[in-house]
Amino acid sequence: MTRLFSPATRDALQAQGWRFALLPDGLTLETLRRAGASFKGTKYFDQHASDAHEEPFEGGDIAYRPGLMPDSLNRTYDESPALLDGLNRLLPPGATAALGSAAAYAWLLDDHHTRAGEWLLPSCFTWTLDGHRSGHLVIGAFGRTQPILVSPLPEGRGRGVGVMPLIVPEPASAPMAHPLR
Repeated sequence: MTRLFSPATRDALQAQGWRFALLPDGLTLETLRRAGASFKGTKYFDQHASDAHEEPFEGGDIAYRPGLMPDSLNRTYDESPALLDGLNRLLPPGATAALGSAAAYAWLLDDHHTRAGEWLLPSCFTWTLDGHRSGHLVIGAFGRTQPILVSPLPEGRGRGVGVMPLIVPEPASAPMAHPLR
């Protein structure tokens, strides 16, 4: 079942300046790579993918804004739940903020670039739901061609890393509504 915003929630989010996309179900980084996503090289797939754990992210409506959430840059992964909770207080009924999976962000980066001609995360990374044996995965866009870069970040904090929230319909499944609990 595809999850969609109600018309009232969609209108309220649009009035707040959110953009929309319809995220497909069943995305993984590997399926996106085979489909031709704009990944920067193969280092992640050659050296890190076998040690990563991708969290499923349910397809359906998502709302987003380009760039990172204000005041989220250089904050730790563990600070993400408080940032998302703060954003939830500003959202209309029927919507909740979440971190996305690396695959959800990779798809959105490519989709938005195709539609709007701009990269959503230029020269910065966002935290993702996905784990790695050495820490967490981050994703961002660097360069003009083949810009999407996925990397493990063992430190739990890093320069140029923040939160790009995805807004999803409520009620959300556990990984979407409470991505870090």
